[in-house]
Amino acid sequence: MAGSSLYVSVILAFRDRTNRLSQSIRLLAAFAFVAWFYCAAARITPALGTKLRDGALLAIDEAMFGQTPAIFCERAATAWLTDLMSLCYLTYHLYLFVAVTHAALVPNVASQRLSAYLFTGFAIGFAGYLLVPAIGPAFAYPELFQRPLPGGAISRGIAEIVVAGSSRYDTFPSLHVLVTCILLDHDWRHVRRRFWLMAIPSLGLMVSTIYLRHHYAVDVLAALLLFLALRRTFLKAGRRAVGSPEMKVGADVLQR
Repeated sequence: MAGSSLYVSVILAFRDRTNRLSQSIRLLAAFAFVAWFYCAAARITPALGTKLRDGALLAIDEAMFGQTPAIFCERAATAWLTDLMSLCYLTYHLYLFVAVTHAALVPNVASQRLSAYLFTGFAIGFAGYLLVPAIGPAFAYPELFQRPLPGGAISRGIAEIVVAGSSRYDTFPSLHVLVTCILLDHDWRHVRRRFWLMAIPSLGLMVSTIYLRHHYAVDVLAALLLFLALRRTFLKAGRRAVGSPEMKVGADVLQR
């Protein structure tokens, strides 16, 4: 409650969306709140007493594929591939940080749209965490795998970072996939150079969520479907807003 109250206070104090400083502070406050809530989910979920849903998610995977795809990936697992997949998985945090920082430093209409787009995605993802808590196949069903993933110092170091910073119940939907798709979609339209820079690592990231046994396939599919729904919604909203007098005035103020 304290964290939420602090966030709301900042948003109310800087409500003028046509002011560049106000826009930047609102965006950074939302980012800080997202980081806080993600970590807090590790305590919120046990407090709610919600039953883990790993069994249901695994059953959906088995109904679609016969078994969860992480098991198929085990056949191709090698130390160098695990290191590579771990690096790709970590690019999510770098991509998110760079995109938010850039939007805060260059506040404009595109940054406003990214803020609404991105944090709506986070809100939906967090709702999934609370309503469908799960810990992923690596922790819920280690017996499904013949052996731990092979890996070198890189993958072991990144695994320690992931475990230390994880909210634990962060499986459904995959925010790594949902948020990355949102960032790529934004960059395709507004920051094309960054899109091309992140396209291949982001593709590797999506594969890594399953290869590293963090997610079930249904988590990734749900994230992709949510992204498509959000994209359609925000594209429609953007087309309606372009012709509005308020948007034109706001764009002129931000450009000046």
